[in-house]
Amino acid sequence: MKDKSYQFTATLETIHGTMKATVIFLPEAIVKKLPAGRVRTAGTINGTSFDLAVQYKKDGSRYFSVGSILRRAARVKEGDRVTVVFHLTDPNKLVIPEEMEAVLEQDDEARKVWDTFTQGYQRSLVYYITSVKNSDSRIKRALEIAEKAKARALSGQQAKAKKA
Repeated sequence: MKDKSYQFTATLETIHGTMKATVIFLPEAIVKKLPAGRVRTAGTINGTSFDLAVQYKKDGSRYFSVGSILRRAARVKEGDRVTVVFHLTDPNKLVIPEEMEAVLEQDDEARKVWDTFTQGYQRSLVYYITSVKNSDSRIKRALEIAEKAKARALSGQQAKAKKA
């Protein structure tokens, strides 16, 4: 899937809806070339790496939602022009950070619970771990997730338990 890469320059904008979001709209010429359905990507914003899904608006436009952590890392703010380079990735593949893999390899109970999570939920937990650059903090977060998962104390698990 990494064969074709796309590059464009755009302005970082804020959209208001259910939640306020800082976004980069994809040019229509690129949108026309993208496959239908879920589209995950990897690339850079001004040289700073990202792994993002393409989001959809009801009007048919598509965009990347750029969270505060990525904005800080890329040193950009609303109104800034950014250069985006990306390629498509497998939407079903999740790269688990080595810190979490190490924890799961050493803790069978945590692995069993982790394997019950949907890929989307796992992705959100991976993002929580990888949103810090310090290796010690990443290890701490991986251990925290494992312990809370085993105790059924993660927010996603609590919401599921209330529905059941």
